Amino acid sequence: MEANKDRLVGKTVVCVISGGNNDINRMQEIEERSLLYNQQQHYFIVNFAQRAGALREFVSHVLNPDDDITKFEYTKKVNSTMGPCLIGIRLGNVNNLDQLLKRIKQFDPHYINLQENKTLYRMLV
Repeated sequence: MEANKDRLVGKTVVCVISGGNNDINRMQEIEERSLLYNQQQHYFIVNFAQRAGALREFVSHVLNPDDDITKFEYTKKVNSTMGPCLIGIRLGNVNNLDQLLKRIKQFDPHYINLQENKTLYRMLV
């Protein structure tokens, strides 16, 4: 459909998903791929301070008001002041991505955008 999108403008399009490889257990994967393709879902490795309130600061100062955290995995393996977290963010508006990336960089200059590292993405998400 992407290759023929110019021919489909103004037309009603229906997509039928069927077949033995599409059962109810795959619906979440299909939705995830759609969100990634439409640039609504993003995954990052972000370093958080090892103290109470660090996630609240991220939500208050980094996220857009209509964004949602869809995944948050944190493992403290060493006694240090910072720790990496895997965080999934679903954008309320895809046009806000550039501003979100700027604020993430201010929060953690060494963050990793997993959309830019397919190996890490496949391994962690």
